[in-house]
Amino acid sequence: MTRSHIQLRAKAGRHGEVLGTLDRLEVLTAAREQPGFLAAEVQVSFDDEDEVLVWSSWASLEHYERWLASPLCEAMLREVGDLLDREPELRVYHVVDAVQ
Repeated sequence: MTRSHIQLRAKAGRHGEVLGTLDRLEVLTAAREQPGFLAAEVQVSFDDEDEVLVWSSWASLEHYERWLASPLCEAMLREVGDLLDREPELRVYHVVDAVQ
């Protein structure tokens, strides 16, 4: 399994616009329809609301890379870009152990 974390640092006080853009683009709904998609969440830090994390789980790295190269994912990153204080930080992990 592959897990992705995309950390978005909104410009001061603009996290609502970042969340609104993700919602308007229906990013989670679109991701759910992609082959290999397992789960996703959008999270906001309790102690810093301008810190937004989008994480997703995929069956394989190849599935995730296809999503990352998709027009919707590219549109999401492009559209939130003007609302961010810095470039998105992308981290990809290979899950070696998990429990539910």
